[in-house]
Amino acid sequence: MHEQFSARNEDAGFTLIEVVVAMLVFAIIATGFLMTLTAGLVTTRDTRTRIVAANLASQQIDLIRSQDVFDVTSSTRDITLNGDTFHVDVESTWATASGATASCDTTGSTDALAYRQVTVKVTWDNMAAGARPVYSDTSLAPSSKINDPSRGTVLVSVIDSAGVGVSGATVSLSPSNGVASVTTDSDGCAYLLKVPPAASYTVGVSKSNYVNEQHLASPTATVTVSAGSTSQASFAYDKATTFRLTYANNVVGAVALPTNLTTTAMSTYGNSQLPATTGNPKTFSLYPIPSGYSLVAGGYAPPAEDVTKTCLAPDPGEWLEAPPLVGKRPDAVAGAPGGTVNASVAMGVVRLTGLTGTTNPYLTAVYAGGGAGDPGCGYSPKPTYTFANGTISSGTATIALPYGTWKLYRGSSSGSLGTQLKSGITPATTGAVTGTGAATVVTLDPRVAP
Repeated sequence: MHEQFSARNEDAGFTLIEVVVAMLVFAIIATGFLMTLTAGLVTTRDTRTRIVAANLASQQIDLIRSQDVFDVTSSTRDITLNGDTFHVDVESTWATASGATASCDTTGSTDALAYRQVTVKVTWDNMAAGARPVYSDTSLAPSSKINDPSRGTVLVSVIDSAGVGVSGATVSLSPSNGVASVTTDSDGCAYLLKVPPAASYTVGVSKSNYVNEQHLASPTATVTVSAGSTSQASFAYDKATTFRLTYANNVVGAVALPTNLTTTAMSTYGNSQLPATTGNPKTFSLYPIPSGYSLVAGGYAPPAEDVTKTCLAPDPGEWLEAPPLVGKRPDAVAGAPGGTVNASVAMGVVRLTGLTGTTNPYLTAVYAGGGAGDPGCGYSPKPTYTFANGTISSGTATIALPYGTWKLYRGSSSGSLGTQLKSGITPATTGAVTGTGAATVVTLDPRVAP
């Protein structure tokens, strides 16, 4: 019986459990083999790309060494080889005689420039996790002597609103003392070499259609030059944005603007008083601040210790709340460098009647303050706006003024306060006429119900 049972078992073959176990063992072995093979392929590929990256870094160093030390700038470029895209980054800085780093985008004074420190970093797409970039470094000494122990160097940086160097800007020194003007490189750096020592030099920058954060086309900075040292100056400079501003279009019909109307551009950089220009619209070239400008008619100035330097009335946002009326500063308007922006500047508008006679053809408005909600203007003398001859027509006039409280006059010449207007005054925008006789004022109120 035992022999017959054994024979039957020998003829029965593998059971299902044995087959499953065998397949599982095979799968484990195959998975391990595939993982080993894949890891090997990845390692081989990473090694190959790293060798290519090292060669690219070496080639970049050789290219840099063939350049003049002043032509070497920071840069980034992409190179595609064998289906891989490599990113070659060059970082270049100056080292001084003491070994410190000197950058053109700082201000102050350092030791004399000695040599360039250059670092090349190469990375590539789909780098393996934990893989490190390939680096290569070199130092470049000038081919000729750039320093004179009895003279100094001025290192100038020019950057745009995005913090990128501005190339091709002309940099000059005044007095020149024999130092020629130079242009900025692709990093926005310029070098004025062998400058005679002096307590004060004026460094100027210029480039067509560019302005600085103060909207100056040719900004300047003052530096002191000492023997054997490097002075530094920095400029924020970018393509101007053209702002085309239309005034007092918050009312229908023709409105006369003051001939000396200023405009305040408020931004995160501070407040700028834009000069009076003729016409409506008016065009200004402003620095392209990404967050933009809030624009108000008149000379706004935030609170200051000296009250004569404070003027809040032109800004609607400074007016006192009188529920449901609130003042709101105009929304900021921004434009791209070199672009054009159209914007409106709201103003208070007054209609005048009963202006008979021709002996006093000029109108003048003098800030009086004291109107309901008017936050005041401490300027001394008080803001005064004049209107051109011809503003009065057929005994009437419609004039626009910055927000605030005003006394109005007729005179025989521009700015003359010959006769105060005490009647025939009607606000065409929100406002009120209060007082009698010499105390008559018109308050032009920017507050609105939310």
